[in-house]
Amino acid sequence: MMKKLLLVLAVFGGQLLAQNTSFNAKRMKAEFVGTIDPAQSTAQALAFIYPTGSPVPGGPSYKDFIASQKTKQNYKNFPASKSAAKTMTTPTPVKGFGTSLYRLTPAGNPYDYTGGIPNDNAMAISKDGVLCAAVNSIFWALDLNTGELLMPGPIGLKSLQQMAGGTAFENYYDPKLIYDPTQDRFVLVFLKDNDAANSRIIVCFSSTNNPADPWHVYRLDGNPLNNNRWTDFPAISFSETGLVVTANLIIPGVSWQVGFDGSVIWHLDKMAGFDGEDVNATVYTQISHDGKFTRNLHAVRGHDNIADQLQFLSNRNFDLQNDTIFLITLNEGQDTTINTQALVSNVPYGVPPNGKQGDTDTSDATKGLQTNDGRVLGAIQKDDWIQFVSTTAHGNNANAGIYHGFIDDAQSSTPKVTARIFYHPDRDYGYPNIAWTGAHTNQIQSLIGFNYTSIDGHPGVGAVQLGNDTSFSDPIDLKAGTTHVDRHSDSYERWGDYFAIQNMFDQQGQIIPSEVWMSGFYGDGPQQNRTYITQVFGQDTLVPPHPDGGVAYPNPIVEGKILTVQFNLEQDQNIQAQLFNANGQFIQNLTSRSLPSGPAELLIDMNGLSQGTYVVRITGDVGFSKIEKVIKL
Repeated sequence: MMKKLLLVLAVFGGQLLAQNTSFNAKRMKAEFVGTIDPAQSTAQALAFIYPTGSPVPGGPSYKDFIASQKTKQNYKNFPASKSAAKTMTTPTPVKGFGTSLYRLTPAGNPYDYTGGIPNDNAMAISKDGVLCAAVNSIFWALDLNTGELLMPGPIGLKSLQQMAGGTAFENYYDPKLIYDPTQDRFVLVFLKDNDAANSRIIVCFSSTNNPADPWHVYRLDGNPLNNNRWTDFPAISFSETGLVVTANLIIPGVSWQVGFDGSVIWHLDKMAGFDGEDVNATVYTQISHDGKFTRNLHAVRGHDNIADQLQFLSNRNFDLQNDTIFLITLNEGQDTTINTQALVSNVPYGVPPNGKQGDTDTSDATKGLQTNDGRVLGAIQKDDWIQFVSTTAHGNNANAGIYHGFIDDAQSSTPKVTARIFYHPDRDYGYPNIAWTGAHTNQIQSLIGFNYTSIDGHPGVGAVQLGNDTSFSDPIDLKAGTTHVDRHSDSYERWGDYFAIQNMFDQQGQIIPSEVWMSGFYGDGPQQNRTYITQVFGQDTLVPPHPDGGVAYPNPIVEGKILTVQFNLEQDQNIQAQLFNANGQFIQNLTSRSLPSGPAELLIDMNGLSQGTYVVRITGDVGFSKIEKVIKL
């Protein structure tokens, strides 16, 4: 008998009351730089200069401060409960296609690209299988259908400088990419320079679904209040009509504690940007809660890249231990409001230890692969819940782990947050990001991608699945490194500063169940940091409530497995099952028979079929109809 799914997430934490948040709003038009055609930038040489003295987000003062926090951190002070090393409940995700980011040699041969420092992995993929990626200061695009690099020019790369229409004397960094499945367009956001006079946010809107076609490029002032600030560490999201950019304002030349001057929220008219027209923008500054600036606001992304409600997350990211999660909601209109709810989690987080690799001096807490602080690095919303991830210390061992939080009733006046920590006994995990992978609307199933490393291994890319019963799967290695990374003149090595993740969409702009793309960090010879981009499939973990009680599993299905399609009939009728390809073309009749009312199952042996996407259609002669999309690996 089919049963309804009841989602219970441990014991709910407490909460503090919502408060109206003080802020300033400034409306302006984004500065139009021009329409940049990648085909016109044909320079054969790309040049980048980066310091080998380990720069960090927020500048030298932040580096000193966070290093001192890591020396003070004591993981033994954390409770060891509500953490999970592994589970046998949720199935392990499955790896699909993967590629290292590469350039072309003059002879046209692919060659793995060694990015700048850090990787700053950004990625987006269209419903037509066009993959865009940005790594540090370069932009790259690949047609997965043909294997063709789409960036014009002899080596298949473009610099952010070229995309911005800038000069060689300007510094471009911190790229972020996002794909709009409803408009079938890309947005590329990155930063220019880290001083008040020259700081800018560069926003590039694709004019078509082909990244090799022209882009409409705009600039936002990185010192929006004209008060000696520069912009750092952006995060981006979409609403139905807008592009949202969050970032931090930094005061140059002072300590980190004093130098942070609040996070900002930019909201831009994305439709005008896609059309290359005047772009109206609003910047929200001086955002504070209880008299204090809110740090490192992270824009919550919609599960399908489009947020239903503009929401943001923050935490006490540099504290040794804290349990407060800030949920910020922006309601734009004639009377715009920003509300902050300070939620108390059931599990504390704290500044994570650095990642260890073969050459790490473990006697010095400041050495190794840098995990930076514990800020929120990924967040998605669906219906009335939010899931988010960050890197954290924890009480089970001295390794960095993944903090996974779930906010229930996120758009109500009484949201609740619960959390657990996913860790490994021998590995450090860092820079997680998250995507929803449910096959049905009421599921919370998700995939978490991350970087990993260990003292007796090498930096690589991994993933774990969160099941609908909130258990974690065993992790999967998506790309194992071959060497440790040694790029800097000291042993303070960069590891981030973020990890890219996105769902795949069908031709109607709907999420393809379970298919996710990721971009992370791995080590390869000679001791270089490289980017790996891969397709990952989650596996359906529970039979959920459904209009007809139905579900198809396992999905995706691998060779040697039998597909089960469950459904429920309200009355007796004659049933026919048919198979179609992803484009709706008929393949074959599967079976037919008369069935009584109640639950039923269709079993399909798909081992004789090639890999790809299929559609199973079940129809009855008195009105029953059911369609299930199935991926064969």
